[in-house]
Amino acid sequence: MTSEDIQVGERIKERRQSLGISLRELAGRTELSAAFLSQVERGQANTSLSSLRRIAGALDTPLIFFLDDGDSPSVPQHDPVVRAGRRPKFNSPDSVVEYELLTPDLSRKMEVICGRVKPGSGNVVRHLREPTEEWIYVLSGALRVRLTATEHVLNPGDSIYFEGAQLRALECASSNEDVIWISVFTPAVF
Repeated sequence: MTSEDIQVGERIKERRQSLGISLRELAGRTELSAAFLSQVERGQANTSLSSLRRIAGALDTPLIFFLDDGDSPSVPQHDPVVRAGRRPKFNSPDSVVEYELLTPDLSRKMEVICGRVKPGSGNVVRHLREPTEEWIYVLSGALRVRLTATEHVLNPGDSIYFEGAQLRALECASSNEDVIWISVFTPAVF
């Protein structure tokens, strides 16, 4: 297990206990076993992003609370300005994509994130908890966007707009540089 897995588990346990919820109750709310949740909380097992979303929903907590890297505030700030050095950064336990939150918090109707993937890497996208619309703008490198029926390679300055349910994968199509992009989601789902 990585230190990130341990940190995610500790945050789940902390939030669950602060709400006075037992492991069995959380298991019932998420349809995950209490034994598995106990292992996750102790850092002995990692969880998929899909399971982590269910846990976050059951604990009425933004997903980013569990994924924040700890270098930035995990509690949303109400300042409308997001400073470059203070962006919450996160990656999911089962993804090679690194994210930064560009909006001040997750309580709005849309959210904006910056994503980064190294050459030769990508991720298979899992369905989000509700239907979304998404817009992506590539800043540097080349991004392969696989949708249900099509595939597109976007270069710097290119953008794409689609229904979130169509998204199948995001991959770095550059051979020697990271791809960096901005994504806008509505409604907010992270």
